Amino acid sequence: MPVMEAKTIAEKTFVTEKAAAATPAKENASAAASRALSRQPEIDTAKGMALMATVLGHILLLHDWPSNWIFTFHMPAFFFLSGMTFKPERYSGYGHFLKEKWKKRLIPYLVIVGAAFLVCMLRPSYRLPVLADGWRTQLIWSFYYTQPRNLYVGQAWFLIALFLAELMAYSWFKLFGKRHFLIKCYSLLLLAVIAVHIRRIDPFLPVGERLPWKMDSALCAAVFLLAGWGIAKWGGIPKLRPMAPFLFPLFTALSFYFGPRLFGYVNICDCVYVGAPYYYTAAFLGIAALMMAALLLKGSRFLRFCGRNSLPLFALQTFAIYLVIEAIEKATGTAYIPMFEMPGYKACLAVFAVAFGLMLLFLWPWQLYKAGRGRKAHEYNEINNRNKQ
Repeated sequence: MPVMEAKTIAEKTFVTEKAAAATPAKENASAAASRALSRQPEIDTAKGMALMATVLGHILLLHDWPSNWIFTFHMPAFFFLSGMTFKPERYSGYGHFLKEKWKKRLIPYLVIVGAAFLVCMLRPSYRLPVLADGWRTQLIWSFYYTQPRNLYVGQAWFLIALFLAELMAYSWFKLFGKRHFLIKCYSLLLLAVIAVHIRRIDPFLPVGERLPWKMDSALCAAVFLLAGWGIAKWGGIPKLRPMAPFLFPLFTALSFYFGPRLFGYVNICDCVYVGAPYYYTAAFLGIAALMMAALLLKGSRFLRFCGRNSLPLFALQTFAIYLVIEAIEKATGTAYIPMFEMPGYKACLAVFAVAFGLMLLFLWPWQLYKAGRGRKAHEYNEINNRNKQ
């Protein structure tokens, strides 16, 4: 065999072996890059705005009208937007569904709670309330009610509720996905009614004060998720772009009227639904206003960035807010409590701006990690191209 031919074969063998060794990690990175290219900008933009509303809602005085308005639609919007990307037909069965969803919902929940616990153990001022609660209380709230207490990540309940809402939505799809349109509507209406009355069974529960694992919240969440799925199947939201400048203020005004104007505080996390028909109306109108704003602002790279990274930012919000509050206390000697004791709207907006900046700063290491994965994907593609040559 000629020397040059042998050398060429050896080089190709080396490249092939290197590519094979690197394939699993780099294929995952390449798949992630491919998913990023297929994202819908209006959904990412809407998530970014919903995230901002959530952070601001966790600072403003509770039971004041701005807070009540935000609580009307901010979490329903996240479930609705998750429904817009929900693809139940792609799963071959419950096994396939659960295998994929537990990695995306349950594992992140455990990671967030575990990381928060470590942070709280490292800081004495955070550690004392956790130890005062006792291990039993901490375990119950973290793994039975799935709303961690005194760990500054209580908002992680969303992941468990989303997991169960998707499971309910998948079951609904299996039962009613091919039925007549009216049957689908009546079944969804029945689910909505059950959701707002489910906590009436609490006094009869043999264990605990409410259903475990946010099952009660997940019922209402499933309504918004299925609504998002239905709207995505319709596919008409992008067509409303020319009417968005008119529809946005209209939906916003109607959401405010049916929301805090006609009733007070609502909270899907605690299943507080005052005036249930008004609640659903205000929530869907608020989501509609959010989607119209997203159509108008989908060119914003900042909002899309926040939407793409909404989960880590969502998990970081309480830590960031309280770091700002602690800094204010050290500088002024005045202690404020987000949602309960805040001096005014201007101060709330200032705390929001600084806290959101901290959240983005905390996200920087994650961005470096993702950039590293992107470089690996690029190297993997180059190796494949060289191998084909």
